[in-house]
Amino acid sequence: MGGANGLAAMEGSMNEAELDRLRRAVKRLMNGQQEALEAIAQAFEESEGIEQDILVDLQDILEGAYEDAQNILGDSEGGEL
Repeated sequence: MGGANGLAAMEGSMNEAELDRLRRAVKRLMNGQQEALEAIAQAFEESEGIEQDILVDLQDILEGAYEDAQNILGDSEGGEL
């Protein structure tokens, strides 16, 4: 299933609990991405380059969002979302 038609078909076959889990996972990933973008913007404001500690922060933010999304989806094996 691909594209908008595939998404509509998937949504039609999911129950409300599954849809809610997917919405929460996507929201968490989007929040993690927003946090990372804010950290990058702050790094640019504070200096001319991104220092290693900022990169570590970005990695932590994005890994945390990814792990949270996996947990929301019930994927304890660490496979693809």
